[in-house]
Amino acid sequence: MDFDKNYIETSYTSDELNERFIKDFARFRRENNLTQTLLSKYSNVPREKIARIELGMHSPSIKSLLQILGPIGYTIKIEKVPNTKNDK
Repeated sequence: MDFDKNYIETSYTSDELNERFIKDFARFRRENNLTQTLLSKYSNVPREKIARIELGMHSPSIKSLLQILGPIGYTIKIEKVPNTKNDK
């Protein structure tokens, strides 16, 4: 089986995507007028864990993200990352 045909070089490294996620996560919380404490209360996830996610000190599992986002009416989705060859 030829696995190389499915490989696409993207515009971002996994570290860059993680950095963007952290910024988006914190911005999402602020834009929805949620303090870390309030988000913690809604999601039943410790405020300290939410703070560590926003500081980049903790990589949340998908289950944790769904637990945090679900009670406030959000979810996560898989989204295609731009291809470097098509976007430059």
